[in-house]
Amino acid sequence: MECNPISNYPDSIDPLIFFQDNSLDKLETMEIYNGLIAQGKYGEANEYVCSHEVYGYFADYLNAIENRVYNLQAHLLTIEPKQLFIESETEPTVIDEEKIWV
Repeated sequence: MECNPISNYPDSIDPLIFFQDNSLDKLETMEIYNGLIAQGKYGEANEYVCSHEVYGYFADYLNAIENRVYNLQAHLLTIEPKQLFIESETEPTVIDEEKIWV
């Protein structure tokens, strides 16, 4: 099954990628695909598998995972880290419930 490899995070939540094993009626399709891969015909194999309803760890699936991880990492770098601990010899004058004085 083809999935969208483009991630929209953090603007919106990416749709869930559904993945399952192929049923036995897809065996011939997978054998043809694996044969094309074994012959080094990667482009032809990709076109073939995209034209059939089969599941697998194909390029679109792996690109979707990679792009989602990349976008999450880029988003996390934009968030200011919280300073949860205050370390000092003297008692702080202002402290809220989210901070811990050490």
